[in-house]
Amino acid sequence: MSNRFRVYSAALVTFALLPISAAAQDVPPEKLPIGKYVVDARVTFPRFKQDQAIADAIGVGTLNLPTRGFGLVFGAHWYPLRVGFMTLGVGGEWVRARRSKTLNTGTEEAPVKVTTNTRFSTLAPQISFNFGSRDGYSYISGGIGGANYTAERADKPLPDPESGSKTINYGGGARWFAKKHLAFAFDLRFYAVNPQLATATRPGYPRMTLLAMSAGVAIR
Repeated sequence: MSNRFRVYSAALVTFALLPISAAAQDVPPEKLPIGKYVVDARVTFPRFKQDQAIADAIGVGTLNLPTRGFGLVFGAHWYPLRVGFMTLGVGGEWVRARRSKTLNTGTEEAPVKVTTNTRFSTLAPQISFNFGSRDGYSYISGGIGGANYTAERADKPLPDPESGSKTINYGGGARWFAKKHLAFAFDLRFYAVNPQLATATRPGYPRMTLLAMSAGVAIR
């Protein structure tokens, strides 16, 4: 009787779990929730300003200033809460980009080549609102952090600022998972950087808003 009881019990448990297992398997991919976390690595292309105030601050013309930067973005995000069709995310991103430009400010007979370097970096937490499912979702996000912006002549390099300027970032993007753990990631973001005041070793820079487009991979 004991062995039969064990066999009957195992059979009953198996039959009881079958509907649950079948229901889990029948959930379509578009209904599965977004994973608990994701890590991003993207290439970014921020658009730098050819601003007269910036050019005057370092003694060059606006055409001397680079326009399209190149850099990297690394981010990590956690998704603790789902409400209906929206998932709340918290995380942050680190960005670093730069670009150089050389321009002849003289003549063909007497060239005077001036090289200007522009660099930008920021580190900021973010809150995101995500819409979609496990294998593909879009988001809008934003946060407040600090950023460092420097435009300088190569022959007159400047030290890094002692502290970052308050910067608000906002934008959106999407992630598409072609594989279980790997996705293509795209982001379009604005960085509103507060003015940087002049110091004994650095010129001042005006308030600016930089637009950056980035693309890369996401891992979950």
